[in-house]
Amino acid sequence: MNPLELLLLCNRPVAKGDAATVTDHLDALRRGSGHAVHELSFLRNLPAGLDLDRFDVIVIHYSLALGYMREHYLSDETLDALGRCRGLKVVFIQDEYRNVDQVHAVLERIDAGLLFTCVPTEEIERVYPSSRLPGVVRVNNLTGYVPERLTRRAVPSVADRVIDVGYRSRKPPFWLGRLAHEKWTIAEDFARHTRDAGLRLDLSYRESDRLYGEAWIEFVARCRTMLGVESGASVFDFTGELQTSVEAYCAAHPDESFEAVHARFLADHDGRIRLNQISPRCFESAALRTAMVLFRGDYSGVLTPGRHYILLEKDFSNIDEVVARLRDTASLQHMADATFEEIALNPRWSYQTFVDSVDREISNEFARRGLRRGQKGYTPSSYRLALARSPAHLLHRLSANLLQRLLLGTRLRSVIFRIWGGIPSDLRHAVRPFLRYLGR
Repeated sequence: MNPLELLLLCNRPVAKGDAATVTDHLDALRRGSGHAVHELSFLRNLPAGLDLDRFDVIVIHYSLALGYMREHYLSDETLDALGRCRGLKVVFIQDEYRNVDQVHAVLERIDAGLLFTCVPTEEIERVYPSSRLPGVVRVNNLTGYVPERLTRRAVPSVADRVIDVGYRSRKPPFWLGRLAHEKWTIAEDFARHTRDAGLRLDLSYRESDRLYGEAWIEFVARCRTMLGVESGASVFDFTGELQTSVEAYCAAHPDESFEAVHARFLADHDGRIRLNQISPRCFESAALRTAMVLFRGDYSGVLTPGRHYILLEKDFSNIDEVVARLRDTASLQHMADATFEEIALNPRWSYQTFVDSVDREISNEFARRGLRRGQKGYTPSSYRLALARSPAHLLHRLSANLLQRLLLGTRLRSVIFRIWGGIPSDLRHAVRPFLRYLGR
């Protein structure tokens, strides 16, 4: 089959102002695909001059949320337009633990045909049941893969690095369950258990200490080891009611402990559906030859404990053994090199292999459905012309260029991120799509 005409809908982050994993994912789909990909980064409403029926495939990227706060990303008019167009609708989704019923409704509304989900294969039917979504082909994929650009980067040897153990995270809300809770308690507990070990630590879960873009990559490359846990959440909230109840209770009882909240609200929900998976930072660490110290977990079957990372028990019962491993520079270098060779350079975990599999799934599903090719696709020039017919889109591009020159390229950047870190998480989540839209 000749390459299909593919429209990639997304909310692309500002290049230097957000987690690089989103940009890496988008760039891989746009540059690595064998199909003719036209990317459109937008918010809420599609440009008026764009004819969706000139595309064979419409891909909705996970940077456009379908569940929680969907109305901030995609308007009802956009969903209706997607539902009417004749092409194959393909959806990538992440953060799949909240408002699942609403995601089901959106998938039905747009007549989605192919869903790429981070839910483990054995759990997919429980989250996206075929009885509710009979026409949707569901395919497991990871949250991220190895960024090839990092494998070519020159990095210091383990002996020349200035930080023994590094870590950055944020403090997730209690309602996400025990797995999410571990993402910040590991930093406090590790520091407490190694207080007298003489290690050079740089661990934080404060939003104001978050690192993005090149600053994050430089930080990982300065660390001998990176602390870590499995990614995901251990509580699924299908209706949104659990989140609302827990957040209301925590607002009224700000000093209540996680364990008390867990016993009151989460005990019957936590762990019923498994979303544990490998984090993109594990692939980044592997590519930068930074050894890892990780809580016990499966890590999507990618990493082997003892060979690719130092295993840390969640009760810290083996912390003395871990500290001894951290002091063995030669052993750390051997582990970092082995992980680089066996994980970072393994084509199985490359973005190109991922995109090749996406291409195959799209081509197969397009053929299986007997869909007809669009009568007239877009050339790069005609696509740009179609976007230019939308005054709102043109005005946005002009304002975005001005905003980037005034703010994102100045020394105000560090100040802006410290202010950002002081904003409550729900408000940050609400305004983030608009900031991305303005900053593109």
